[in-house]
Formats: sequence, structure tokens, C-alpha cells
Amino acid sequence: MLTKEELFSFIEKEKQAIFQRGETFFHCAELGFKEVGTAKKITDLLDEWGVSFQKEVGVTGVIATIGRGDGYHIAFVADIDALPRKDGMGNIHSCGHSIQTTMALSVLKALKDSEIMEQTDCRASFFFTPGEEYIDFKYRDELIAAGKLEFRSGKQNMIALGCFDGVDCVLSAHANGDEGTKFDVGSTLAGFMAKKAVFIGRAAHSGAAPHLGRNTLHGASLAMNAISFLKDQFAPEKGLRLNPVLTECGGSVNVIPDRTVLETYVRANDNETLFEACKRVDSCLEHCAKALELECFITNTTGYLPLKQSEKLNKTVRENMLLFCGPEEIVENPVSGASGDVGDLSFLIPTIQFGFSGIKGRFHDDSFEVSDYENCYLTSAKIMLGTIYDLLKEKGARAYPKEYKQRKKDYLCMLRRKD
Repeated sequence: MLTKEELFSFIEKEKQAIFQRGETFFHCAELGFKEVGTAKKITDLLDEWGVSFQKEVGVTGVIATIGRGDGYHIAFVADIDALPRKDGMGNIHSCGHSIQTTMALSVLKALKDSEIMEQTDCRASFFFTPGEEYIDFKYRDELIAAGKLEFRSGKQNMIALGCFDGVDCVLSAHANGDEGTKFDVGSTLAGFMAKKAVFIGRAAHSGAAPHLGRNTLHGASLAMNAISFLKDQFAPEKGLRLNPVLTECGGSVNVIPDRTVLETYVRANDNETLFEACKRVDSCLEHCAKALELECFITNTTGYLPLKQSEKLNKTVRENMLLFCGPEEIVENPVSGASGDVGDLSFLIPTIQFGFSGIKGRFHDDSFEVSDYENCYLTSAKIMLGTIYDLLKEKGARAYPKEYKQRKKDYLCMLRRKD
């Protein structure tokens, strides 16, 4: 088998091509389940490299596998969707998913060109997953109504389709905003539930007879205050995040509003806190409505589960980071209030997602851009490649799913539950 350093050389040989691919994908920014151009660029490269693949998985997803062994099965997961620009001028990869896509292709090509997979009984599958950003609900719900999707997230649909059945571990990486460091390992992501509360009251003339109405805007405002006080009832390390917004206010200046819609995500670092917080938010909504003689109808949509990383796999990741930096340049176990559907995979399969720096500007903002091409595109790809190398060579480094079938059954029951 090749040495790890020899395997890394396949990344160096492709340096300029990798940088160019990174720019190409950064400027091909498409919203979830609309990533037609991105998927075409991916499959064109796979065709050129002679790699077999499935396309249009969950509308726009792509899965490529190399290696024919029936031993250990490694999955590399990369998101491919983007976000709308704040200035309204199209879309932008302001969460760095184009970097993930570029990294996945770089690692895949290095494994393919080196022929290292042919020397093992292992497989590596590369999942280019659509629709990670939890947005654009109207469009996604139309796809669900048409039977083209079951859920709003790319990975959730791939899980339901059985794409991850037989996978032993999941590897991923994501840009982070840490300045002065190179990488992070062992981070958390919050899970979340999406809530929509519709307050129903009674309209009336706001000047002549406001007392005859039942003002739904008052009920929603009262509930927002109650929810803001609720935050103090959970310890900071629980990661509770509640930021409700009014998406429909109803009425006009001379009419008491009889319909107001409040929406929020409930985020938390663990499932127990998430479910408890959801119950208490419902209590705030229902009792504030009742206090003002309003009706309140609550709809819950399961979002993403918290990310709980595999300590065993992260040990290997950290060892590979130390080939390129000192321990002081690695952030250990950071806690994030952000969410991602990689958390759903971590519920089922041993999963890691390490972070890499090299970004300037703000995430989810038009100012986002790559500033350190070397760290984002080359060094991070080598860390991922080194981790895969160790998993191929060292059986003791491998982690395996436990009770996958039962956990998947429980997971899908939760997603399919109708409130």
C-alpha cells in the first residue's frame, strides 16, 4: 500500500485544478433541490474520471462509489446547496458548501488515481447532498405534494430512500469562522424543531368598537415575551435558542387583527432539552392565547437532530490535523447553536464533521468569501484523505453503527409523525 505522504501527493499534483474547481463551484450557487447546474458539473467530472454514480437521488443528489470490497464502507458527505443573497441579486455559497463539494471531489480523485481502494476490501461512497439549508419551504412542500420528496432535507430523504443502509461511518467537514486557528474537532450542532402558531381571534373596528374584537397580535406579542423569559430556565450549556418572528400580522390600521402567525425554531444541544423546550414553548403559546380569549393552533415540523460526533473517529481526525499544525491551532469540542442534517446521520451512524478556517466575512451573508485557499482546499482535503487512509489500514480505528435498523425505524417514525 502507498504511504500516506504518497497519497497526499495526489492532492498536490491537482493543486491548480482544485483551486479552479473551487472557484467554479463557488460561482455556481443554487438553492436546495434546484442544484441542477451543480449536479451536472459533478457528474461531468465523474464521467471524465471514469467513476460510476447515481444521479437525481432525492431530486438533485449524486452518489459516487469507488472500491468493490464488501468490507468497511466509508461515506464522505458534502452539501451542494447555497443561500439567497441578502441584496436580492441571486444566490451565494455563504455557508461554504462549495468548499465541501470541491473537497469531496479532490479526495475522490486522489483515491481513484492512486488505486489504493483496489488494495483493500473497503468502499468509499461520496454523497453530494442537496437541500441542507432549511429554507424555501413553499417550493419544497410542492415537491413533497408532488411525491418527489418525502422530507424537506436532502439527507433525510436519502436516509428514507435507504442510501445510507450498509454505511459504517460518515465523514464530513465544514468551514468555520475561527480566526487564529486552523481547525476544530469534536464540535456540536444543535437540533431544532420548527413551530408555527396561528392565533385566531375576532375582527372589529379599531376606533368605534375595539372592545368587540379579540386582538391576535396582542396574543402573539404576549407569547413572544413569555418565550423570551423561558430562555433563562435552561442552563447555558444546553444550547437553547429561541428567536420567534411574526410572519403574518393580519388586519389594517382600522381593523383589530383576527389572524396572526408566529414562527420559531426551537434549538438545543441534546434531544432531551429539545423536547422539553418544545413542550414549554407550546405552553407559552397556548396559555397566552387563552388569557386573551384567542384560539391557537400549533404545527410542529421536525427539523434536524443534534450532532453528536464519534470520539473514536475524531481521535484519528485529530492525529491527521497534527501533521499540518500544532495542537494550539486546533479548537477542541466547540459548541455551536447552528444546526445541520448531518446531525440526523450521527443518530444512526458513527459520524464526524471537523471544521477548517480560511474564511473572511460572515456566514449566511453576502460578505462571505474564501481567504485561505491552501487551508480550505488542500490541507483540509489531506486531513480527510489521511483519515480515510487510516481507516483503510487500521481496523482498530474503525467505528461501526449499533442497532442501525431499529434506530432508523424510530427515526423515520419521528419524522413521519403528524401533530
